[in-house]
Amino acid sequence: MSRLQGASPRSGPRPSDGGPAGMVRRRLRYLLEHGRHGLRAHRSVVGNALRVTVASCVAFYVCRYAFGLTVMSVYAMFTVVSLGVLARIPGSGRQRATTVLTAIPAGLALVTLGTLLAVQTWAAVLGMLVIGFLVAYAGTTGPRIAGAAPGMQLLYILPCFPPYAPDALGQRLSGFLLGAVLLALAQRFLVPEPDTPPFCRLLADAADAAARLADHHGGPLPVQAINRAHETGDALRPSRVPPADLPASPTLAHKAMAHATEAVRTLLARLEALHASVGPQYVYHTETVVLLESIGDAAREAAKALRRGRRLRPGEGPSAAVLQSELAPVRAHRAVDILERLSGDDRLVYLRRRSQVVQAADSAVVLALATRLLLGDRSVGQSAAGHTFSYAGARLHELWWQRLTTHLTPRSVIFQNACRFALGLAAARAVAGLLDLQHGFWVLLATLTLTRTTSLETWSAVRQALAGTLVGAVLAGGLLVLVHDRDMVYAVVLPVVMLVAFIAGPLRGLAWAQGGFTLVVATLFAQVSPVTWQLAPVRLVDVLVGSLIGLACGLVAWPRGAGREVRRSMAGLCSAVADAVGYTTARVVDHSGSADCVAISRALVLAQESLAQYHCELRDESVGQPDWPSVLVAGADARRGERLLPGRPGRIASREVSAWLRRAADRTAADYRSLARQLHADGEVPWAEVRPLDIRALLAVAPAVPRHCPDREARALSAALLLDSVIWLDALTADLDRIRQEM
Repeated sequence: MSRLQGASPRSGPRPSDGGPAGMVRRRLRYLLEHGRHGLRAHRSVVGNALRVTVASCVAFYVCRYAFGLTVMSVYAMFTVVSLGVLARIPGSGRQRATTVLTAIPAGLALVTLGTLLAVQTWAAVLGMLVIGFLVAYAGTTGPRIAGAAPGMQLLYILPCFPPYAPDALGQRLSGFLLGAVLLALAQRFLVPEPDTPPFCRLLADAADAAARLADHHGGPLPVQAINRAHETGDALRPSRVPPADLPASPTLAHKAMAHATEAVRTLLARLEALHASVGPQYVYHTETVVLLESIGDAAREAAKALRRGRRLRPGEGPSAAVLQSELAPVRAHRAVDILERLSGDDRLVYLRRRSQVVQAADSAVVLALATRLLLGDRSVGQSAAGHTFSYAGARLHELWWQRLTTHLTPRSVIFQNACRFALGLAAARAVAGLLDLQHGFWVLLATLTLTRTTSLETWSAVRQALAGTLVGAVLAGGLLVLVHDRDMVYAVVLPVVMLVAFIAGPLRGLAWAQGGFTLVVATLFAQVSPVTWQLAPVRLVDVLVGSLIGLACGLVAWPRGAGREVRRSMAGLCSAVADAVGYTTARVVDHSGSADCVAISRALVLAQESLAQYHCELRDESVGQPDWPSVLVAGADARRGERLLPGRPGRIASREVSAWLRRAADRTAADYRSLARQLHADGEVPWAEVRPLDIRALLAVAPAVPRHCPDREARALSAALLLDSVIWLDALTADLDRIRQEM
């Protein structure tokens, strides 16, 4: 028998293997195939690295070798790197290009100020303190500006160091302009990020889904329509929408868009709850069917207008007049009917079910009006429900001022972060100036890129950065020794080093990013001026100094990040809910008291921002936390009642009923204040039991509405206003009970 007979197929090479050469080919094919899969999986990172590399190298080579303008070449390249890598501008290729071009005026101002203030160290430090705060704080106005802020900081950092050279301002500004334009072109045309569905289309899809739910008037549960409602409603969640598409800026259109989003999501939830609360054999009352048909018509008109996107003149677009005219008598008649049947249902089950269609109609009215306001019709304030759009008549500068002042408090995490970065950058500029460091802007760059919102995160970032910079410095020193002063070699190596560094950094972590950027810096400066291997240890020392300054600022300025602030902001939101319950009830009962419509909105914004930062920070998962989104839901419910109830027709004339409503509101407000105290005390204050509404006491004092009394209509409106207020307080009580169970 042959030596190979009976042997395992793996015991010897097969003729088709091709020997060592075949193994090498198979290995190369394997690496190429997996490389292609990896590139597809990380298309965004690779695409951005390619765009930045091409734009920066074109700008640098044209200025350095074609025009011989060294200063212009450095500023052109660093502009591309700062706005393309250091900045995190969200959105599609078109949106990113627009953001870069929009930032040009601010960039020109920052380069000019940095150049002029470099005359003295104290002037540069003071400018760094003010500009560092303003640029970071500008992130309050929307995700695009917030994403561009780190890159904009570098546009001041780079020119604010000696030599004081105002005569070079022309080259600096020209380099910035060239780099910004080339980056915008690359973002738009070179492997651009794909376009995303416009937010108005998402709104239109949700409105269509609501119309389909409203078309269901009884019978088996509409499973397909409910699934579609879930899908379109979830698509409007802030966590599901790309940051660049979120209606987060202080413009009137974005405020109306956010208002429409809240309305359509509430509409979907109320319609689903309405259909789920009845059995398959249940037949809707005639007036309910009429109201559902009007809700469907209003939602379809809103969806049609949103898809068309055409600017509206006053009175055009989706109309809520028919729905409002049908809603008023239904609300009144249903209120009378509910009061007659409520005695056998102390748990409000019947009341909640019968109120779903009325709340859905309210949401459909708000959706129609918000759509018209979004498309330019400011006359919505004249509608019967126009009191919910108090901002419709505000001017643009008023809306921007309101947004900017919302976070102007030490309790805002955005304000805290802006202070932390401004102090760190100012301290780094002072140290670099006093010690006369050779490349002082690297100190500020390290402080800018390594400072985190908690001291724990900053220390973790510093350790990774120092390790990466050390390895990068060793490799850069070796490169400088081997290549020495052969510029052509550096010119060939630069794009390769940049591409690898800008891909490896986002994919492999901060250590790779710092090491790669150290190689990029060495390769760049070797072409600008004569350098030796000593540039590498200088880079390491500067990063070490900047890291220590960032770590010190992280320890001094709010070292726990949002860990403590989220609890404070949620406590503040609970206090704002309690205040809203008080003054809204006062306005409902006797139209007294003043509305502070901004207070609860501001508390909601601060709570949302602190929670968003808290979720992004490193933290101890073993430490239990309350269900914070439930607190946000309570705040949104309180704001909804604050907007809707005071403008409702009718007046509660009975003193006994008014007294009951005030007592119920006072108890609800007291429970929320108790929750606020517990959150402030970190659980050390004993929890007060949530007290449900005392419906028996209400029924004991609520007057009957005779069917043939002369003022039946007025009494019916009073009953409707009462029950709307009861439902609102009941929802807030349910929110509070849910929070208590989670805690």
